[in-house]
This record gives sequence, C-alpha cells and structure tokens, in this order.
Amino acid sequence: MMADLKLETYDVRLIDFNKLFTSIIQYNIVNNLHDLECLHKSISNRLVKKIFLHWVIFEMCEKILDKNEKSVVYFNYTQIEECDILKYYKENDVLNFLSYSLRRVEKLLPVKIYISKYSIDYLSHLLSKKDGKAYTTVNSIITKMNNIDITKFTFSGVKKFTKQYELSFLNNDYFNRLSTKQLMLK
Repeated sequence: MMADLKLETYDVRLIDFNKLFTSIIQYNIVNNLHDLECLHKSISNRLVKKIFLHWVIFEMCEKILDKNEKSVVYFNYTQIEECDILKYYKENDVLNFLSYSLRRVEKLLPVKIYISKYSIDYLSHLLSKKDGKAYTTVNSIITKMNNIDITKFTFSGVKKFTKQYELSFLNNDYFNRLSTKQLMLK
C-alpha cells in the first residue's frame, strides 16, 4: 500500500489517513486503552472516544505540520486494512467513528480533509489509466480545498471541543502553528 499520493499538476499531497491510522494511530489507541484496562469497552464509551479523538487529531496534525507542501488528508470510508484494533472493535464501527471524527475536525480545525469511497491506491490506479472517475475525484478535492477559508477558523471555536475531550495538546499555540502552516501554503 502506498503512503501518500502527490498530485503534481496541483502541487498537492494527499495524505493517506487510512495508512496513517493502521501504521501509527491504532497502535497508540490500543496501547492507551490497554494501559487503562478499557479495551473491552464499547467504541461509544466516553473514555474510548477521548482516546480515539486524541490520537486521530494529534497524529493527523503532526503529519500535516511535518509536510512542507499543501496537504489534504484523504480518508477512504469503505474499508480499513487489517490491523490490531480490529481484534477489539468491528471494522464498520471504527470506520463510522473515524468518518464522524474527521467531519468534526474538519469543521473545527484549519485542516483540509477529503472523505472518499476510493482507496488512495485505487485512485492512483485510476489516475494512471486516465480514468474519468479519478479526474472527477481530483477535481472535487481541488474544489473543496479552494473553497475552504482558513481564516474563518478561530481557537475560540476549538476551546469547547478541547475541554470536552480533554485534548490538552490542542492549545492556542498548536492551533496557531497549524493555521499559520495552512495559510503559508495556500
């Protein structure tokens, strides 16, 4: 499986969230839940949600901050690669929670997210074949990216969310770094 996909024509990198989840995020979640003896609890449990959200947001933001190019987080909501977390939670529950989480994050943070029915590998394959579905998807990504007004995001909008889920890393400084990064690369 490929990690990211560079759309050279648009100078945009699609960050494969599914790969990020299976290679890093899910291990952090499982380890945290194991340490707290909460692996047996439902994904809808408040503590489990907090841990999921913490690692999803933290690792996604770190990946964006690590890149020196325009980035869009790309999530395939239809499937997830076999991974340890699926020993504890149903794939459909994990995918639904991730979709829900990414939609919330997209409204709160200056992060560009695209949720698709295609995997990044399949999109790459379609692009190599010059398939119309690929160009429709890429145009949708670029349109969405261009229509996001990064300046409308404020830390005051994030405060309630960070307090509710105890996301202490998501402070004003971190938010400003993320906003500045997105503005610089616009």
